[in-house]
Amino acid sequence: MESAKARGAAFYRQLEEERPQHASIDVGFRWLERDKEIAGGVLGGGLAYRFFFWIMALAVLAAGGLGVASQAGKDVGTEARDAGLTDALASTVARAAHQSETGRWWLLATGAFLFVWFSFGLLRALRLVHAAAWHVTPPPLRNVAKALGAVLVTPVVFIGVSAAAGWIRTHAQQPLGILATLLVGALFGATWLWVSTKMPARPDVDWTAFLPGAILLGLGLEALHVFTVYYLETKLANASELYGVLGLATTALFCLFLIGRGVVWAAELNAVVWAVRFPEPGHG
Repeated sequence: MESAKARGAAFYRQLEEERPQHASIDVGFRWLERDKEIAGGVLGGGLAYRFFFWIMALAVLAAGGLGVASQAGKDVGTEARDAGLTDALASTVARAAHQSETGRWWLLATGAFLFVWFSFGLLRALRLVHAAAWHVTPPPLRNVAKALGAVLVTPVVFIGVSAAAGWIRTHAQQPLGILATLLVGALFGATWLWVSTKMPARPDVDWTAFLPGAILLGLGLEALHVFTVYYLETKLANASELYGVLGLATTALFCLFLIGRGVVWAAELNAVVWAVRFPEPGHG
């Protein structure tokens, strides 16, 4: 153990010595320092909290919509399976539709209000995270309605892309299903690149400053998507029987924390890469 610690300390000192000559090493050190400085773990947890309540609001809104669809005579469970959902999740959707028939209009009204409310909170949290990562003061929103619309639509796009990949896996041959799953990460990354350009940052940056974080988050979301599709879906179906709601909620919160942490890491990476490429006057 002592030998391993000594080798680790020697390797760390070697990296510090090579830091001025290698931009990649300098980026790594700055990335770790920036994450510690702004308490990245705490920010990631805060984003997970915002994501969770945003999803809860969307679930209430969706329950009202399912109630309306069920009342209209549609077989919600069968349509959910045709859309690419697993049998366990499709059964859950069908039960939710049946149970929400009586209060469907209240669910729609309440869900719509909560959806907008928590979307605004999510927008504010994302702006504060990016401002902290870039060491800037977040400017006032020029167009609140447009910014809020982007927050309303972007997570829905992520969900829609994942659902579309699930539909392709269900209805197409295996090579196309695998390709669709892999393309999800590219679409996630491209969407986040666009979102990042709307977040607070240094005034002298262009859109290329947000490429490192978009690539990082795209790869991370792709890895989480593949893990969920090919492993976690079966476990979640069993967990609903073995552990109940608590097991499902714990798994969901852990995934949301990983997503929130990834958002923080992506913003920090963008900031430190740009700082290394174009140092501000008076800064190293």
